[in-house]
Amino acid sequence: MPKRAHSESATPSAPPTIISTTTTTTTTTEPAAKRPKPSTTTPSPQIPPWTTFTKWTSSAITKTHPPLPAVLDPSLETAALTHSGMRKNLSDPSYEQLEWIGDVYLELIASELIAQTFPTLDPGRSSHYREMLVRNSTLGQFSVHYGLDRRANFPAEFGLGGRPNGTKASEKQRAKALGDIFEAYVGAIVRSDPENGMRRATEWLKVLWGPVLERQIREEESGTRVKDRELNPKTQLEQMIGGPGVRIEYKDLPSGGKKDRDTNQELFFVGCFLTGWGETGLQLGYGGALGKKEAGQKAAVKAMENKKLMKKLGEKRKALVAAKAAQAGKATEAEKAPQS
Repeated sequence: MPKRAHSESATPSAPPTIISTTTTTTTTTEPAAKRPKPSTTTPSPQIPPWTTFTKWTSSAITKTHPPLPAVLDPSLETAALTHSGMRKNLSDPSYEQLEWIGDVYLELIASELIAQTFPTLDPGRSSHYREMLVRNSTLGQFSVHYGLDRRANFPAEFGLGGRPNGTKASEKQRAKALGDIFEAYVGAIVRSDPENGMRRATEWLKVLWGPVLERQIREEESGTRVKDRELNPKTQLEQMIGGPGVRIEYKDLPSGGKKDRDTNQELFFVGCFLTGWGETGLQLGYGGALGKKEAGQKAAVKAMENKKLMKKLGEKRKALVAAKAAQAGKATEAEKAPQS
């Protein structure tokens, strides 16, 4: 899966500021958990058993944001919200490492939840669903809701107004910063609570992410997506124009750098080609999608939309079937004829 790019850290030339926002929210935080006793070594977080990850159900989806889980280690919480350029000492921790590990935890949790909820979904579409959950625009909204942006110690240029006579971060850079802050906070939740951090993060994110995939979850429950899958376009196309010695092939096509507008992931393009019925390598259609399998299905759909060509090839198939039937009939009559 294409990875979201991580931009280089900026070095500030102004006093520390906090990212500003016009959104005013009142957030809740889960009851403070018992902080672990200081230790000379940091235990590795425990990956919970797969049974921890249970499927989404539409009845459990709520529009209310769950309480923000607490980070049990104050130093990790500070680090998660501190830009590397705002550290007092170069040896002090910053959000970067926590953002890196938090990104991994988010993808793991999202992947497990999607696998539990959509057990027959193909990998390309599964990656699309996951990207809807972990992309910067989604995570950035969560950062703003929980006020993480107002608590963050980032360079002034990440603020909405920039700084006098200085640079101003673009909206894309600011969106990435907000997404990074959320990833770092998730990393801090897990790292500060080796025994239960992963479970706490999973329970929280499941509720938080539910509304993002609500339509897909309802389709899965109603069987709508299953019915769509059973009507396999490739099979339909084969039934329409297939025959002895006829080959329908699906081949990769150049993408031209085109990307999905929702996830910004590069698309796969597949062409549908026919050899048979007097044609050699005739391109019937093409399709683009996040996965090759889905792109191939779209190519078959595109081919069937060419009604004039489908009618022409279908008539050739019918003529062949009729000729074979007539030949079989003559053979049967010959067998029944009395031997002289």
